[in-house]
Amino acid sequence: MDVPKALAEAAARLALEINADAILALTKDGESCSPLFKKNLFGTHGREVKVVLATPSHETYKRFNGNSHVKLIKLTARAQGISGQAHHAMACGLREGIFLPGQRLVCLAGNGFANSTDALLVLQVSKHEPVMETVESDPVLAAATEISLELGRGTSGGKPVGTAFVIGDSKAVLRLSHQLMINPFKSYLVSIADRKQWELIKRYATFDGAFVVGADGRVIAAERYLNANVKFEIPHGLGTRHLAVAAMTTATGARGVTVSGEDGVVRIFRSGKLVARIDPHSGILEHLREVSSQPDVKSFRSKG
Repeated sequence: MDVPKALAEAAARLALEINADAILALTKDGESCSPLFKKNLFGTHGREVKVVLATPSHETYKRFNGNSHVKLIKLTARAQGISGQAHHAMACGLREGIFLPGQRLVCLAGNGFANSTDALLVLQVSKHEPVMETVESDPVLAAATEISLELGRGTSGGKPVGTAFVIGDSKAVLRLSHQLMINPFKSYLVSIADRKQWELIKRYATFDGAFVVGADGRVIAAERYLNANVKFEIPHGLGTRHLAVAAMTTATGARGVTVSGEDGVVRIFRSGKLVARIDPHSGILEHLREVSSQPDVKSFRSKG
């Protein structure tokens, strides 16, 4: 028996029986959801049950984009656990106006995401549903995180490419940093939100220094040495790249994304705090608590 497809068929039947507003399917390639595309689903009052796919795959998003019977949610990362992933996708759909408070959803989920759906949940959308503010609420931060995940998975040899992106409050960031070499992005319009330009950005990720990205997504500079001189606290054991980004996000209103050159882990910083880390291979996002409650926290002062 094909369990994922059997669950998709069960989700369709359940949605009609309980008069659900939508079926939310978390998927990587969409294959396990094929029973949902066979025909339009209409409830007892003649209202169509929406089919919504939430996927971390850009290829899957492109393939289903334009399909009038499917709504799409692009996920940058995945929350922990089946319930966390379902609520994360629901919150993203709420923010994008796909779902409304009070609606009832039948959700297909599974820890594997690809073709391993193994759970069926019934959820009710709350207007207070916590959106994943760490990443998903800002398209520029989401783009920087996604390209960082690709760098974290490594080049053709599998070695992660360590780098850093500092996003927003660019005037202050430029004032508290300097070029290590000639800025390759000076006078050019390159946006981190444009996937077609990612290969160019990746090329300069192998050089020392950080990228400075404007709030609008424009890559303002690369090979930038960050030298904000402030006190901050982050967990012990992180390298100089992470310390420099933490300091910069303390001194300015910028946010930071770093890629570890050792294990490829992507970390997100805000206001001097490490707020999340993402495994580049599983895509699992660990949303961290306030830094004061994290173990092995050390105080630092950056060297300007």
